[in-house]
Amino acid sequence: MRYSINLDCKTSHIKKDGTIPLLLRVAINREHIYINLGKPIKATHYDKVGKCVKAGIKGNGNYNSFIDRQKNKIDEIISESEKRGEVLSLQKLKEIYEKETGKIKSISFYAYAEETIKRERELKEISADTLDNYDNEIAKLKVYRSKLSIHDITVPFLEEYKTYLTDTLKQANNTAYHAMCFLRKYTKKLFDAGKISRYPFTEFIVGKPFSGEPQYLEPEELNKLHDLYDSRELCKIVKTAKSKYAQNFNIGEKYQEVLRYYLAACYCGLRHSDIKTLKINEIQGNFIVKELQKGRLKRKKTVRIPIRKRLLSVLDLNSKSGLAFENLVMENSQTNKYLKAIMKVAGINKHLAFHSSRHSFAINSLLLGIKIEVVSDILGHSELTTTQRYARVVDRLREKEMNKWDNIVQEKTLENEIQVVCPSCESDVMNFERGVLKLNKIPCACQYCNTAFVFNLIENKSSATLQSFSYSKQNFN
Repeated sequence: MRYSINLDCKTSHIKKDGTIPLLLRVAINREHIYINLGKPIKATHYDKVGKCVKAGIKGNGNYNSFIDRQKNKIDEIISESEKRGEVLSLQKLKEIYEKETGKIKSISFYAYAEETIKRERELKEISADTLDNYDNEIAKLKVYRSKLSIHDITVPFLEEYKTYLTDTLKQANNTAYHAMCFLRKYTKKLFDAGKISRYPFTEFIVGKPFSGEPQYLEPEELNKLHDLYDSRELCKIVKTAKSKYAQNFNIGEKYQEVLRYYLAACYCGLRHSDIKTLKINEIQGNFIVKELQKGRLKRKKTVRIPIRKRLLSVLDLNSKSGLAFENLVMENSQTNKYLKAIMKVAGINKHLAFHSSRHSFAINSLLLGIKIEVVSDILGHSELTTTQRYARVVDRLREKEMNKWDNIVQEKTLENEIQVVCPSCESDVMNFERGVLKLNKIPCACQYCNTAFVFNLIENKSSATLQSFSYSKQNFN
């Protein structure tokens, strides 16, 4: 990179007090920019031809020392950029210099992110739900730090914020992951625009979403929730006013509505965004026929979901709004807050977000014996391997249930039989029904390791010592 740094004050910009600003002209690859050093000098003290402060004037040495220090700072910024292999624009150089010397107030990250999100809404390149989530991330970040400069987003800050999310707010790993992805996205935009000199996410690795066990409702829990919905017990819950000027609020009606569209999602596997936009005209005969938009690329896929009794019981086919749910489906965050209260009323000790309905549909469908290819098609998965995640959960459930057979055999053995085990190699020597033998002690020999021992019927244990009887090991060969 070829560059030069020289003093070059513009004598055409003389102020009323007869001063001009000290300016450095920085040229990089035949392009240049002027950087104001923030100190004025009398126009008569500047040597226009020599591009320097005239010799012999008062304070000449101080001016020259100051100018040299600023030249060195700019030189260091350029050198550091070259070492990192970064392409340094003139504007980026100026902003770094002004930030490091405190010449300007740093840009607020919140102002930048909010303005960018506003522009993204207008362009409609990103779904409204995703941008709503970004707004929530900004609000959460403001609680952690009310003021945040674009230059404050460093590796230590990212590490501290992630700890705050997981340890203080007790958020799930996936929630923390999406919060860091939000920061990464807009920090990358700042870096690409040359507004920050360093991209902290080259050192702070966000990683991948936490691949833990999916949260879901088991069949008994799903039945319990549906019974709660049918009973309309939730509708009786009233939120008591905290002051005499406020009124009691029948929050139970909200709970009932949230439970209604949550159950609908459990019976059809649609996401929150799809439930929110489900229309009456998308219910065709005994099917929900809906076009889904997947991911940022907005790939489209049409799913056909058979409607059965339970799903039909929670749909509003007479809705005047044209939507399957007359009362508008709440945003994800508010829905999850109400779901937490509903699970508490139902006595279900699980921390479930709305997306657990999709997991519940998949796992319960596989438990009922529905083919995995059918479940994958209804969920709108592009690859069968995505659905196989649920199949592995079902396999673990089946294995856990099958372990009960071992428990039955073990209980039977303990209850009706005496099991004699070799104290040396722990091999099963013999089994006999309780009460058949009237002896207190039985001399035994292991057919596997030839160990002679005594089994005490009273204590129900084996002993390797042979001092209590006259048999020797050779007697059993």
